[in-house]
Amino acid sequence: MKPAGAKQKLVAMMATLLAIPLFGTSAQQPTESAQPAATTTKPASVPKIWRSDATRHDFRVEITNDVFRADWVNIPPAVARQGAYIRTECRRTGSIYVGVSSINMPFAVPGAPSGRTRLCSVNVRFEVDSVSAQKITGHSETLRDFDVNACRVLETTWGEFAWVPKK
Repeated sequence: MKPAGAKQKLVAMMATLLAIPLFGTSAQQPTESAQPAATTTKPASVPKIWRSDATRHDFRVEITNDVFRADWVNIPPAVARQGAYIRTECRRTGSIYVGVSSINMPFAVPGAPSGRTRLCSVNVRFEVDSVSAQKITGHSETLRDFDVNACRVLETTWGEFAWVPKK
């Protein structure tokens, strides 16, 4: 049996890692309001490094042809040594980019002594609705329930995100 609060801490940590609000919506699919209102276009000069103000994670973004890629670049050294990463790749589908974020992170094991972690790999759906020189917006799945011992996603939800150029 999991101690009270351990599950909440794990879910909050995963939401932070994905750079989106935790409980943005309760639906398993993007809501109508999450769909893009305008065409996504690639501006002539898009900054290379973007920051999520919600999580303070920095992402190197590259857009070539019809492919959007983002990699987490300010990974804490101790976590990086364990093999942590967040890598996103999306392909243009109509006016948006649709793809997957691959996440490899150490997670605290509920009920285990402090500091004990398990390295887990998770894939979540990721969609970019808009790209401009000032902001990248979209929505992504986030973990609502996750079994650390089995490294298995039990439940997801969709949430919005916004990134701004790092200053």
